[in-house]
Amino acid sequence: MMTMERTSLVNAIESLLDHRSDVSDANSVDSAFSIENGVVTTPEPIEHSTSSATLLHELQRVKEDLKSKDIEIQRAHEIRENTDREIEDLTASLFESAHSMVEQAKYAQANAEQKLKTANQTIDALVLENTQLKKSVNELKEIINNCRSSLITNRSSPVTSVLSSTEQQQPESSIRRIVREKLHKRSSSDLQQSLSSIDISTKMDTNVVDTVLLREFARWEEKPSIGCDSSACMHRVYSEDILPCLTFPNADLSSRILTAIEHNDVTMETCHMRTIDENMKVCSLMGDLCQCNYRIRLGENGEWYPISRLSRNRIASVCDFFTFIRHVQSGLVKSDTRNRYNKIIELRKQMAFARLGL
Repeated sequence: MMTMERTSLVNAIESLLDHRSDVSDANSVDSAFSIENGVVTTPEPIEHSTSSATLLHELQRVKEDLKSKDIEIQRAHEIRENTDREIEDLTASLFESAHSMVEQAKYAQANAEQKLKTANQTIDALVLENTQLKKSVNELKEIINNCRSSLITNRSSPVTSVLSSTEQQQPESSIRRIVREKLHKRSSSDLQQSLSSIDISTKMDTNVVDTVLLREFARWEEKPSIGCDSSACMHRVYSEDILPCLTFPNADLSSRILTAIEHNDVTMETCHMRTIDENMKVCSLMGDLCQCNYRIRLGENGEWYPISRLSRNRIASVCDFFTFIRHVQSGLVKSDTRNRYNKIIELRKQMAFARLGL
């Protein structure tokens, strides 16, 4: 619309200029000769060239402006078309991406539901199996108690003759026979493990227990704490096992290691060297040149100290003892006092063996 108006304007200006040019030419011819008093006179020419040149120049400028405007309009149309095309492509891409995301979400949801269903089935199966195992354990305990009571009764009854070797083994064989009858549905491997546990529990009951140590440990369990002077039980363990196990020629480092173990702030790891000669170092605790395949660090950003295998085993045995003590403090050990006491004795035995290099 704007282009048509500009074109009509240009045409009107051109026609006006042509008309003025014709009129000026006629006037110039008529006025070229005039008769005044019978004498032909020639008037002075009127200058129209300046105004015509100005109008022509203005016309040319308007044409150039119109041409530049047309070019700009054409460029704007092209930009608009490109923008519309890009918007359409972007819209299509967004719809495609959204559709793909929805499909992926549906697939992930279906997969998660399937995993949840499988997990629930597994949990149900484990719960059922756990219930059956508890029932079997209770039956086994009842059988063991009955057999023990029968053994005590047989031992208390008077004996008139010396039993033969087969008769002496009769209680044990009767126990095994009853267990087989009660657990006939279980596999042979499970039955063998059950019989082995019976033998182990029988052996544990025959061990002699130091009642003094047991009472000290029971009193310590009432208020469990870590420290040499916290209780009589811990004082005994420190003086008899921990301090001798951590007594090295480097007394200062030994004391620092014990403090770090008490605060659970010690790290030990294996040194991975390419050759054996690279591990030949001076042990930081023993002070001897030996094979140092391990190193120890106190704290998070402490210095690494090379140590020998003997030093590592002694420190590790003490760490195992303190780890079990912390578990007892936290209530993670659910066994009874007797079993916890047996574990303490076993850890003390490990510290003694490690101190002797066994």
